[in-house]
Amino acid sequence: MNIAKLPNVLPPLPSINRIQSDLHIAGQIPTLHFSGDQAEIDHMQANIIGQDKVLTNMTYITLHATFRWLNIADRPNDVRRMDGVVIHIGGRSSRRSTKLSYNIKIEDKQGLFGYRRLKLRSLFSDVSYMREQIVYDLLQSSGVATTGFSYVRVFFNNRPLGLYGLIENYKNPWLKNEFAGGKKFDQGILYQGIYFSDKTGIGADLGYRGDNLTAYVDRTYKIKEPPKEGPSDFRKLMEFTRFLNTTVAEEPDAVEAWKGYVDIDSVIRNMVLEVLLGFADGYIVSMRNFYLYYNTDAKQLIYLPSDVDACIGTTIVKLADMWSGDYQRYPGFSLNRPLLKFIKVSSFKAQFEHLLVKLSKELISPDIVNPYIDDLANMIKEDVAWDMAIQILNIESRQDNQPEETETETRLHVPPPPVDPATYYSMKHREYVSFEVAVNGSNIALSVAGVKEWFRHQGPATLAHFNIAQ
Repeated sequence: MNIAKLPNVLPPLPSINRIQSDLHIAGQIPTLHFSGDQAEIDHMQANIIGQDKVLTNMTYITLHATFRWLNIADRPNDVRRMDGVVIHIGGRSSRRSTKLSYNIKIEDKQGLFGYRRLKLRSLFSDVSYMREQIVYDLLQSSGVATTGFSYVRVFFNNRPLGLYGLIENYKNPWLKNEFAGGKKFDQGILYQGIYFSDKTGIGADLGYRGDNLTAYVDRTYKIKEPPKEGPSDFRKLMEFTRFLNTTVAEEPDAVEAWKGYVDIDSVIRNMVLEVLLGFADGYIVSMRNFYLYYNTDAKQLIYLPSDVDACIGTTIVKLADMWSGDYQRYPGFSLNRPLLKFIKVSSFKAQFEHLLVKLSKELISPDIVNPYIDDLANMIKEDVAWDMAIQILNIESRQDNQPEETETETRLHVPPPPVDPATYYSMKHREYVSFEVAVNGSNIALSVAGVKEWFRHQGPATLAHFNIAQ
């Protein structure tokens, strides 16, 4: 099926040297079959907080990419079988759902179209099934370093699990695929910003904790990939947070000072996208779900987005604040977010505001995104119905008898501001919404907007704030 193509509005960041891969082919939904010991699979799925790993054989089936010039009906199938594929449960919040997410590790060094570490995203929290696809495509249109996304149908031992999202895991060989064209290179360290520490109550806000590296070893940050050479520690992260703590916007060399630590374009582009696409679980709102990769050539950290399921109107903060058009009112922007200190540098502020306007006009305008959204909806609607039928059976057969969280329990667990308690409760206790309403509806709930409704509000509100004609 042909999917309307989104424009490439910004060139790729100079550090990006992404391999050409057929892992994500627009307009197709491949099938993944996993075969393995059923008892081990059952134990893994029952032990949702564990780290059980199951060795499987994986079969990948899709239309052959080499024959793209042929009509879809005339293309031969591309069938790839791989032995020694390890799967285990992934994600955090999805572990408590009836549809689990999974991580995949392929032992074959060739991997699947060049990638060995993959994730199967359950899409359980997105009633439209398309937010992650849209966001990752928009991220690539904006030239930032990111995974791609595509849909797959998943089966375990011929038992259907449903419709999943396939993305790349930011683990070997992803870094060399993204930054070195798939070739060996001097890989730097990769940090992950996760969330709050249960012990300290401190989040991954990039705040300075002193020069003692052990202060950063509290589960708010994680070393996702070690460097090829040198110590695998938190020194690069510490030095960056120390800079953020001491930087003064008025100094004449502020621009060069920032560039001495971080690829500032990667930061500005991603913060613009967090605002325009409503990242309710990203750095600005929740201080998590990001990575910092140290580019050894440029000697800079590069900002990477991740886990974008809570976006485009799926939210735990007030939609009205997200839709104000004024980024200063965007939830979390006025709170203690050290990374956002770049906005105090006049040239960076001008660049940030310029990109807000440019992307509002040239990328997220309803005239541009709606044909693309319509094509996606037409492609997946039958698979969505199939997936929903499977999940109904899963709910009916669930044996853990785990009671639903009560209203009192939910309100006791509300995260700190800018999270809105009423919106958070709506997210945790959302009622069923049809696929049609999820895509085309309006005023669905406090915690969810229709997909098209989001774009109908966000771009125009931003342009109106800057007095730009639409």
